[in-house]
Amino acid sequence: MAVPSIKGTAFQSVLEDVRGLVESGRLSRAQLELELEAEDVRLLDEKVLPGLWYPLTSYRRLTELLMKHEGKGRSAYVVARGARAAERLFAAGLYHQLVRGDEIGAEKRAQSQRWSEHEANLMTTLAGAIFNVSRWRYVGDPSASSSRIEVSEAEALPEVSRWAAQGFVEYTTSRLSGVSTHVSSERPTPDRIVFTLRRVRTK
Repeated sequence: MAVPSIKGTAFQSVLEDVRGLVESGRLSRAQLELELEAEDVRLLDEKVLPGLWYPLTSYRRLTELLMKHEGKGRSAYVVARGARAAERLFAAGLYHQLVRGDEIGAEKRAQSQRWSEHEANLMTTLAGAIFNVSRWRYVGDPSASSSRIEVSEAEALPEVSRWAAQGFVEYTTSRLSGVSTHVSSERPTPDRIVFTLRRVRTK
């Protein structure tokens, strides 16, 4: 069975920000060794390659470290990181799903058309390119006020992944649809995550 992993494109910024804490003097090497596992510290000394897979356990511990020392323990910090990650991936143009979604979104807005389920599924297929575990499915009608993304087989996805994905989905949905969208998430059972997408009403 494959080790639950995350792609380097999504892992890179976490390592860079932890390194930044050390370089700025906010964290010492000794603190890292106390709060992390040896494999996590070893990764900090390596170059992250965007196309390689990295253990989700290391991603969880490193993100939790950032949440503790930068985010004051708040999940909202990780949600905001997810949104920034989405913005970076759009700018980098590395994923066909995002590039094509941007093109389709622009075309539909120009024609005053609504985002369809087909475009919504471009986003869920991206999860398979970032995580090697879990299954993602879009449920609902984008023309309605709310819809969902349901994630099954999600036992190996840590809570920090859920929170980061929440911010990622919120940014991506708002950008592709051209409609400001609020996203919340919950984990009803250990193996299931549900993201609820609600269009933000404007006055």
